[in-house]
This record gives sequence, structure tokens and C-alpha cells, in this order.
Amino acid sequence: MEKRKSMAAVSFAAGALGVLAVLCATGPAAVSLAAQPVQLAQDARPLVSGERVRVKKLVRDMESAMDTLNRGGVTPFQDPAYVEKWEGTAARFRQALDRFPQADDPDVQAAAAKLRELENMLAFGKGESAKQQAQMGDPQQILANIEKALGAAPVPQWLPAPFSDAEVAAWVRAAGTAKATAQKALAELQRIAPTAHLPLNPGTVQSGAPYDRHDLDRLMRWSSGNVAGVDESVQETANRLGTRFKAQDERLAYFRGLDPDNENDRMNAFLQESSEARIYGRLDDELALARSVVSYQKALGKQPTPATVARVEEIAALRQAYAAHRLEALGDSRLPEPKSTDAARVAIAGEILAEPSYEFGQHGPVVLTTPDIVEREETVSRAEIKDVDVSLSGTITMSGTQTSWHYKWREFKFATPIRDADSGDWYIWWITAKNFSSGWERTPIGVWISGGATKGSLILEKNF
Repeated sequence: MEKRKSMAAVSFAAGALGVLAVLCATGPAAVSLAAQPVQLAQDARPLVSGERVRVKKLVRDMESAMDTLNRGGVTPFQDPAYVEKWEGTAARFRQALDRFPQADDPDVQAAAAKLRELENMLAFGKGESAKQQAQMGDPQQILANIEKALGAAPVPQWLPAPFSDAEVAAWVRAAGTAKATAQKALAELQRIAPTAHLPLNPGTVQSGAPYDRHDLDRLMRWSSGNVAGVDESVQETANRLGTRFKAQDERLAYFRGLDPDNENDRMNAFLQESSEARIYGRLDDELALARSVVSYQKALGKQPTPATVARVEEIAALRQAYAAHRLEALGDSRLPEPKSTDAARVAIAGEILAEPSYEFGQHGPVVLTTPDIVEREETVSRAEIKDVDVSLSGTITMSGTQTSWHYKWREFKFATPIRDADSGDWYIWWITAKNFSSGWERTPIGVWISGGATKGSLILEKNF
């Protein structure tokens, strides 16, 4: 008996039911907890040997049941089916004991005491479980709420620059919400983990099965992963932004060194076709990056650093300097020196420029950039695939036709200023005039056409 008392006391949810088992076995005070008294009718007839064996076996069966109940702890009592099962077990033990009315028999009395102990353990388990649930809440609902909350607050990916104040502010809010939600979920999961009754089941929540211990572990991993994920996303954003900001100083060296008096800079950065849009575009990209750093620092509740503020101011100044230098460089823009003054070719160029289908529009003087008309020819072939076959061995066979055309033509080149219809600015255009004597079926034969036109540098009208 003492061994049984000791085993009960060291198990079952920090000894909760075990302590009760000891109380039930050591004094009448424990009996008052919940169990119905075992009423035994008086009978002078003593137990026969077979009955005594069955009574002792009944005691052993109840001890075994109590040991199993003790190992389960209080938590399973949250399950009504579990309670119903054990109450049925106790009822069957009572029915078995009722078959032995010899109340004065020591073995019958021992069985009655064991039954009282078992019933008190059941009453204690139900009571403690009710307290647990009152403090904890419904674990199924808690887990469902956590899953919904985590799904509604995903970890944002790292934020690539450039971005606006509003964009980074929204990103910071999303990151903060994701981390706070995950931390709250993790704390709640850790709170209910020791006492929540979540028996394993073969189904999944998505298929309608209740949450089980695996789901609790899954939600814990999800919550922990989101906390770490937010930290990683924030760190990645900061690292990438810092790396680009650091490298920006080297990129800005090009703009700092632009010199309108330098021939290479003047042609490539100030006068070349689309150089204005290209330079302004690059400066605007750099300015957007610097401003993104400012926005990021402000979104994190920090004051922009002096280096960041200085960078923004410098890029704005470089943009203004480029505009001023561009005006200086445009004053030197000129048409190229003519390679010939052949009136016939100048007239041909005028006809090409006047062709409505080319839409050249208003143009200035024509300058011949090649001294003579040159003869050229070229053979061009084109294959037309009709069918593709792939054999079992993987060999690919293509069938079709190949057609060749022999082009022969005369050409010369010229330049002229053409006014941009949208901006009104003048640009130097470089045009190749061609006259074909042979070609494919759609090649115009025997007439001068534009065989290629390239838009060049800006030029002021006074410099024609």
C-alpha cells in the first residue's frame, strides 16, 4: 500500500491526482471531495474462495486503472469523451463490487476504499480540468485565431530602393505588425502548451480535423520563423541600402568631373543624342536612392544622418550644374564640315527629306558627309522552317526552304538639322541615301530612298 501511495504522489500533472490518491487512501477527509459513498448491504454469509479471488482481482484492476489515470494527468479531462470513458469504467467497477454485499469482509472493504479513491480521482481531475479551461480558454479556438492572425500578417520581403516616404512607412508598419503578431502568438502558444489537450489525429485542419499537438508545434515554428524572418528582412534591406549608398560616391565621381570644355565630355554627355535624358535620368536615380535612405531612417524613427542629407543636397547641385554646363556646350554645337557640294546629291537629299512617309518634318541645311556615291552589294539568305521532327533517339530534323536575295545599290550619306515636333529643339540627323538596282520582291528599284537615319546631337538654330 505504501508503494502505491508513493507512485501516485510523484506523477500526474505535478502529482495532482497522485496527491488525491494518497488523501483518499489515508483518511476520511479525502472522501468528501466528490465520490458517492459505497453502500454495502449486510450479509452474514462469508465469501467463498472463488468470490475472494474475484474481489482481490477487482482491487488489482482498480489499482491498474488508477495508475493509468494517474499517468494521463489532468489535461485529458478537457475531452468529454475521455471523462465519459473513465466514468463508465468506474461505474462498471461499482457494479462488480455490488455483487459482494459482505460489508464486514476486509477484502470487500479494501475494494470499496479503492473504488472511493478512483471516484475521487475522477472528481478531482474534472475539477482541475475545469479550472484549467477557465484560465486557458478553448485551445481549438485559440489555435484557430492564431493561424488566422499569422496568415493575415505575413513577413514582408526586403524592400528594394528607391522607395518613397509612404512606401517605406507602409513596409515598416507591415514588418512591425508581422513581428508583433508572431511574438504574441508565440507567447500564447507557450502559455497553453503545458495544459492544452490536443491528442494527435490523422486528419488536417484544412480537411476539417481538430487542431492537435502537431498543429501546435507547426504554429510555434511559424511564429518563431516570422519573428526571425522580420529581423532578416529588415537587416537585408538595411544592408542592401547601405551597400548601394556607399557605392554611390564612386558613381557620383563621373558627374562631379563632367567638363563642357572637355571634347569627350562635350560630345558624349552634353551633345550626343539622348544624352540629356540619359544624364538627367541617372542623376534622378541617384537622388531617389539618397532620398530613400532619408526615408528609411525617418521611418525607423531616426533623424537622417548628416552624410545622408549632404548627399541629397550634392546630387541636386550636380543636376543644376549639368543644366548650366549643357547650355555652355550647346553654344559650340555645329554641323559637320561638308565633304562635297554636289548640287545633284543635295537635291536628292532634299527629295528624301520631303517624302511624307518618312515624317522627317522641318529640316535645315543639307551637308554631304561622303565625297562620292559608292557602289555596294550583298547577298542575304533566309530559311523558312516548315516542319520540325524529333526522333526517339532525340535527333531533331528540320525541313523547309531557304531563299537568297542579291542586293545591289548605290549610296551616299548626308547630315541635316531636323526639328523635334514635341520639344521644338533641333537635332542633327545622319541619313544614308540608297538607290537599289536589285533586291527582293518588295525592294524599291531605281529610286533614291532613306536607307537608314540616326538622330544625333542637339544643335541651336543659330549654329546651323
